[in-house]
Amino acid sequence: MKMEISKVPFEEAFPRMINIGIFRDFSENDEEDKKMFEELYEKFSAESYSDGDLIIKEGELGKDLYILYAGAIQIFRKTQFNDEIAIADLDDSFAVFFGEAALVDEETRSATVRAVGKCEVLVLNGADFVEFCKAHPRLGFYVYRQITQRMQQVIKRSYKDIATLYAALFREIEGTN
Repeated sequence: MKMEISKVPFEEAFPRMINIGIFRDFSENDEEDKKMFEELYEKFSAESYSDGDLIIKEGELGKDLYILYAGAIQIFRKTQFNDEIAIADLDDSFAVFFGEAALVDEETRSATVRAVGKCEVLVLNGADFVEFCKAHPRLGFYVYRQITQRMQQVIKRSYKDIATLYAALFREIEGTN
């Protein structure tokens, strides 16, 4: 069950925030960046989940970005036959963030994220992020660029997977290996 908790102090959270992919264009040692992130951190909330709790549910409308602060998660999707397929098992030793598409637009979630054990996340509302970026366009530009690059990588992998499946199906139909 989702439970709101107190956020860790900014000084503790900042090094972890600055290491996630969408913030890679910023520096922990740059005072201007640090000040901007301290202001952004005020927009975040913190939540705790128990083992098996759903953090994001595939098909629901997305409006928040999540940063995994402590614990582990499993990301999975459902097939057309309603079977679950695990996509990734991740823990806080990685620079894990998810739900980033909500910073661009409120769309339906493409996967489900489940807590594995006790899990703590930092949460940023997409609408709050857009408002923040009006005052800090440099942050918005670089974050949207990173999100676009990440989505482009997903599209490229999808095209490659489709081509591989097509080739395998064609070989199967032709009876060749």
